Amino acid sequence: MTERRHIRISCFLFFTMAVSSFVVIEPSPYDLLIILIIIIGFAFSIYNFSREVIFPILMLCIFLISNLLSLFFIEEIGPSIFYTAISFYLALTWIGIIGMRNLLKWPYLQIILHGYLVSACISATIGILAYFQLIPNSEFFLMYGRVKALFKDPNVFGPFLVMPALFALSMTELKNTLYVKRIFYYISFFILFIGIILSFSRAAWGNFILSLLVFLSLYKGNFFKKRVNTIIFIVLIGIPGILYFIQTPMVEDLLASRLSYQGYDDNRFDTQIAALKVGFSNPLGIGAGQTEVILKTSTHSLYARLFVENGFLGFLSFLGVLIACIYKSFKSFINSDGDIAIFHLVVFTSLIGLVFNSFFVDTLHWRHLWLLLILAWIPANENID
Repeated sequence: MTERRHIRISCFLFFTMAVSSFVVIEPSPYDLLIILIIIIGFAFSIYNFSREVIFPILMLCIFLISNLLSLFFIEEIGPSIFYTAISFYLALTWIGIIGMRNLLKWPYLQIILHGYLVSACISATIGILAYFQLIPNSEFFLMYGRVKALFKDPNVFGPFLVMPALFALSMTELKNTLYVKRIFYYISFFILFIGIILSFSRAAWGNFILSLLVFLSLYKGNFFKKRVNTIIFIVLIGIPGILYFIQTPMVEDLLASRLSYQGYDDNRFDTQIAALKVGFSNPLGIGAGQTEVILKTSTHSLYARLFVENGFLGFLSFLGVLIACIYKSFKSFINSDGDIAIFHLVVFTSLIGLVFNSFFVDTLHWRHLWLLLILAWIPANENID
């Protein structure tokens, strides 16, 4: 590959990721750029699917078929057509970019993650400044006193910051990272951590804690000393700093409120139970986007929504996609060394956190979920042909 072409691809991927947090409008700039990537792939016929992606693609196709089958049982066509269209768009972009994965080798994975980090830091910084009323029109970036930044919901904003937070922490462990850059990554980690806290999303907190614990517990032999240093840093500096921050008056009251049992939690769990009952009575599903029509409220769970809307077929097939991607990212971590291994570890642990997060929030249409499902398949190869 020529140097000029490599630079063009790198800049395009970095910019695409750098605008990925600007999703208050739809279609977002990220959506338009991803669509452009897919069109370029078709135009230049650069798709190539290996045997190892056959299973997840098959599972995803079955999931899409389950969406179509469930349309025969809908009560209102509008929500179903819209919801199904978004599911098809996200699934087809996943298939399209997976087909180009041999082009997106390891150096591009690093570029993608750095672009994501920049986007997340910008969004988190805006949110933090808005929370403390330090910028004009601060209320635009808040919802019910919780930070949403340039997202539509704090429950999406918080989880969006988890993977870049882990990535920033991982960059401090690389042997070639200069001291000044290491300080930058530590600062980025704290900004993102504070952003996660100020989202006041309990699912995002659980997502981050689980992902961080799994990240800290897994390492390759030559990273042992660095991992010990990371843990010492978190214990001696990170935890005291965060404890001081959450005791500030503007944070403490809302934090205490969010940590207590919420009045709507009963309704949430009752809806999930009702969804399971409806799902067992409708094995092919009630139709995508019909939960709010039939049950009058959201299930607040990816798995409950899949089961009730897409039936057994849709639920099991999408679960197959998730498992395949998690297994692939873990396998890539095991089979790679050095810097490459730690990047695959970031993807793997972030997926684990999102799987947990999905028990409490419907994540099917989250762009960063599908991005992680893509990154799980980026080849562990340092060379650019």
